Amino acid sequence: MEESDRGLKEVLAEFERRTGLPGVEREFKERTDGGALIIYLANPNDRFYRILQEVLSSAPTEPQAPPATIKTRAEGNRVQSPEGRYLLRTLSESLNISRFSFKEDFFARYTKSVSGAEAQVTAAANHVVFGRRGAGKSSLLLYALHARDPVNQPSAWIDMQLYEKRADNRVVLDLFSEVMKQCEPLLRLNPELSITQALVDRLRNNGTLADDTIGKILPDLRRLFGRNASGAKDLFIFLDDFHALDVDLQPKLPGFIYSVTRGNNIFLKLSAIETLTKTWDSQAHTGLQAPHDAQTIKLDYNLTMPDKAAKHIEAILDAHAVYCGLPSVRFLCTSSEVISRLVWVSAGVPRDALNMFAQAMTKGATVGQNRVSVTNVNLAASEMVSQKLRELEIDAPAPEEGELRDVLERVKDFCVKEKRKNAFLIEIRNDSSLYRQVLKLIDLRLVHVISEGITVGEAGRKYLGLILDYGFYTGIRAAQSVDLFNKQTERVAYKDLRKLPVLAEPRQA
Repeated sequence: MEESDRGLKEVLAEFERRTGLPGVEREFKERTDGGALIIYLANPNDRFYRILQEVLSSAPTEPQAPPATIKTRAEGNRVQSPEGRYLLRTLSESLNISRFSFKEDFFARYTKSVSGAEAQVTAAANHVVFGRRGAGKSSLLLYALHARDPVNQPSAWIDMQLYEKRADNRVVLDLFSEVMKQCEPLLRLNPELSITQALVDRLRNNGTLADDTIGKILPDLRRLFGRNASGAKDLFIFLDDFHALDVDLQPKLPGFIYSVTRGNNIFLKLSAIETLTKTWDSQAHTGLQAPHDAQTIKLDYNLTMPDKAAKHIEAILDAHAVYCGLPSVRFLCTSSEVISRLVWVSAGVPRDALNMFAQAMTKGATVGQNRVSVTNVNLAASEMVSQKLRELEIDAPAPEEGELRDVLERVKDFCVKEKRKNAFLIEIRNDSSLYRQVLKLIDLRLVHVISEGITVGEAGRKYLGLILDYGFYTGIRAAQSVDLFNKQTERVAYKDLRKLPVLAEPRQA
């Protein structure tokens, strides 16, 4: 039959649109009762069969819907296949999570955390979720948000990047105004809504807002939300990337909000980078104090458990791969070493792993490779360092940026030039400026934890085990002689950790 048969072409076009797989391999066959369409995929699964049936059901029935089916495709170019190209697009979409990410397909693509934090974050309690960039903080908050949708539980979602580095009190009123706007369907029958909104808007236009001025309207806000909350479903307020605020405002903002929400069946869910966050001011006695006012959830397990990190990252990639019509992520890899290297170069950070794998796929496709290799991953890691250094400018307070860059240069020289090892130890001392700065480099994903505490030599002195980010030396000819620590995703042995060089404070002249 001619491929121009309109009914089959319409079915194919609609199938490609709904699945996100343009250019799928297909075959049109002649039959005694008319034409038939066969669609070939690397890994047909329930999602694709369901979509095809929906397309056929909605097709014109005169004289009848054209027959179509799905079969497994024979071996071909895996990276550049329609499924491979769709995975690349899906991974790109996964790098920036917002309230609207994945929508109705969220749970089909979501992989639960290693620690089972989902049970915690969905509970009726205040939570602060800590982790480095890309550790899955926003995804966890989004899980809690989507878990509430089927039972129509109300939520408000605020992207705190909107208030980046702001320290003025107007942020407090801006936030309350946005929460009221998002909760309008819940509050619209309350006669105090318009009055309270007008009061907040009037104060927002004031040039200077003292704490006392804001404090005077908190009872009005509390009554507004309290009247609604009485006998109603609970309300979750999500504050994503809370660390984006100026540190001076960080404890004050949740302090004001908590004055309104406490005992009102309203619960706060914050995500933040821990070393850049201050949710409690002990001198002013304001904010959220853990664990009394809010529970903390820590997602970042670094490389202290590389075996678990490897399973988690592979599970995330597999979920996306299967969604896109591939058997697994390993289907796209030249060997098992690709995933092992990906885990180490990403330091167990899920978003970094997704980003690097996408870049590795692009590099492989550019040179006509059928699958992703370790070399592709190494090159992706080298290029990602530039992105991390740009994020240092965003995340680090201006006075500290220069200091952090100096410490980073010292760590790089120590590892690459002096010791020629990518792993090292540093003594755990809170009174040490070097140690405190290195902790910030950890949160910025420039060095990574492989052991949270080990004793070396003198009893009572503990050391943190770290590796310098692979991007600073992998694929660089001058650093090819750097000894890579624990190349496979195995648990780190203490005997190997104790042999690592120690980075110490510079001696005073």
